[in-house]
Amino acid sequence: MIMVEEGASPLVLCLPHTGTDVPAVIGKRLNATGRLQTDLSWRLEDVLRLSSDLDATIIRSTISRYVIDLDRDSETPLSAAEDPKTALCPVTTLDGKRIYLDGEEPGATEVEQRVLLFARPFEKAVQQQVSRVSRMHRKVIVVDCQSMRSHIKGVTDKGLPVISVGSAEGTACDPDLLNLVVGSFKSQQGYTVGVDELVKGGHLTRTYGRPERGLHALSLLIAQRAYLRHESPPFEPDKSRVQRLGNLLEDTFSRAIDWARMENSRSYSSQPSAAQEQETAVSPLTEDEAANDTHGPAGERPGQPPTMLQVAE
Repeated sequence: MIMVEEGASPLVLCLPHTGTDVPAVIGKRLNATGRLQTDLSWRLEDVLRLSSDLDATIIRSTISRYVIDLDRDSETPLSAAEDPKTALCPVTTLDGKRIYLDGEEPGATEVEQRVLLFARPFEKAVQQQVSRVSRMHRKVIVVDCQSMRSHIKGVTDKGLPVISVGSAEGTACDPDLLNLVVGSFKSQQGYTVGVDELVKGGHLTRTYGRPERGLHALSLLIAQRAYLRHESPPFEPDKSRVQRLGNLLEDTFSRAIDWARMENSRSYSSQPSAAQEQETAVSPLTEDEAANDTHGPAGERPGQPPTMLQVAE
């Protein structure tokens, strides 16, 4: 199931790894390691219970990353399955432990089915929401929000910074926006920050990072020690840490929204010609996709319950 909370501000948050659902036909083939699902963005949706004042659009799926990684290109070849850093349908944990019983790994046909059932609906939801928000704002900010265990053998041997920001090495967003976001985190005592280091930007950031078209994207990876009591099952949240991190994210996102609105005001004050408006209009959807956009007119406003798109299994 895809869950969408529609907002009217320039901010769109994508949560590709918070889902925990594993269809029974897949779950019975997972081994004990796979059933632990240690590589998810555990409880991150609880941290991102943002104030309604931000009026952000939030998109997430209930499906587990171990079923399919929604921050991967759905055209990723099956041969990448052995590399947890690039796998669309991973067969190992991030630290290389097998997650399936022997001989139960998904083949090419099953991977294609998972793409159709889970990846395509998520991709379409993100496209539709970014397109909807783009019709209201000339500058739109898309943030790919994830979390990870602080220490993963072979991945974060030296430890993960509390906050890692990826901008596709500066190509996915305006440098002023990047500096604003990074500066907000660096101002916090006890918060270490990495920029375009371990995290450079996944598929979502690289797809929607088109500054020349008014689309600014960032990857935000949070070390789970920032909000969990223990980074192992049952991944129990720490209330005081959740509150501190949640407040910081709200402040950071609020500043980012203010930046986008200021840039929007500058764009409108320049009074472009009709031809220029047509040339710079932002629409990540194709004509066919836009025609099938069912999320209502551009003037739609929040205050409604989250839109739920049921995905067949």
